[in-house]
Amino acid sequence: MAYILAGLMAALSFMLNRAALRYVGLKAVITCSPVMEETVKSLPAFYFGADILLTHVGFGAIEAGYDWYTSRKHGTAAAALSILGHGLFGLVTVGTLSLTSQFLLALSAGIMTHVAWNVAMIRLTA
Repeated sequence: MAYILAGLMAALSFMLNRAALRYVGLKAVITCSPVMEETVKSLPAFYFGADILLTHVGFGAIEAGYDWYTSRKHGTAAAALSILGHGLFGLVTVGTLSLTSQFLLALSAGIMTHVAWNVAMIRLTA
């Protein structure tokens, strides 16, 4: 189930991110994109009883394939960071959920981690 959700949510996220970039601009990377991605990964996994961490890692693997294919110069590094980052966001979400039993708090922790990650990646590559 986690793999199916990861694939479906990666497609949905791709469409939402394209729209966000078009209407919001590059600020979407540190504003609405992390919110959208974490929500579309975690919410369905939680409600369908799928493995949240596996959904995040699967999503990261799909994003890694896209990053590798579209980035000729830094594709391998971008791909590895996609898997690592989404795995981290999943660990934070699952860890917070395990500690608090509060899904919205866990989702918020994943979102905040994703925002911090994106800010750090932008600063490192700019």
